[in-house]
Amino acid sequence: MVILLLAIPITALIEAPGKLSATDSSSASIAQSQPEEQDTASQSTASEQTGEQVPVQPGIVGPQKQEDAGAVVPVTASLVSLWENGRVDMSYFDDALFIGDSLTQGFQIYSSSFENATYAAYVGVGPKELMQGTVSNINGEQVSAIDEILAANAGKVYILLGTNSLQNLTDEAFIKYYNDFLDYLLPQLPAETVYYIQAIPPVSAEKAAADESYALSRIQSVNDQLAQMAYTRGLNFVNLYAGLAGEDGALRAEYASGDGIHLNDAGYNAWREYLITHTAYRQGNPYLPGSPLYVG
Repeated sequence: MVILLLAIPITALIEAPGKLSATDSSSASIAQSQPEEQDTASQSTASEQTGEQVPVQPGIVGPQKQEDAGAVVPVTASLVSLWENGRVDMSYFDDALFIGDSLTQGFQIYSSSFENATYAAYVGVGPKELMQGTVSNINGEQVSAIDEILAANAGKVYILLGTNSLQNLTDEAFIKYYNDFLDYLLPQLPAETVYYIQAIPPVSAEKAAADESYALSRIQSVNDQLAQMAYTRGLNFVNLYAGLAGEDGALRAEYASGDGIHLNDAGYNAWREYLITHTAYRQGNPYLPGSPLYVG
């Protein structure tokens, strides 16, 4: 019995160093894993802010769960869109040109507008029509769109096209013509021109249900392709869809006109507000006091 009682503490003393070593090893593993997880989270945040494609490790949940090592997060509208970085003064739009169809033309009609900006907006047009022949301006005059665009001598160009094309073109054809238009336009403008590709806005829930051409899932898919196009070309992408949509993804009822596609004055006010607060950072931008990037 005496021998047995003495054996218990002796055994504990012999096993203790091994147990302590295993505990230290486990703690080291946990400590080493934490920085990796933090780095991955930082990497994901950087990707969302810069729009860069970032390699993702297997099993990490980001914009899309990746199964293969070395896979990259796909470019989507939500991933590469400009984030809110502060309000600019309206003088920012002194040298801005808005290119688009009747949606953009509404800025020339409603009080919620950029009165100091220039417009090349024409009813019923898509990217193809802007390159071919003449179009009808807000005064009903037949004009050459490209001539008006070049005459504006703009420092910033905002483009919104696609609402009409959803009805008469496939998604593939629309993206092709959009790329063709940019290939046609960009070499004719100064290299320092700042471009904003705007997402196609949502339509009302009633319009989306009644006309499959304007299904919300389709608009979102096309916007992802526009985001990819802007990202590939190094242009800014403005997620106007997100700025005008409600929780159900449809155009907010308080912004919709009678046809469910066009906007009312409140909708243009929301659109204007979104652009004022979503600009590409440039040193010297006229940010207002209280904005994160304001320098007094």
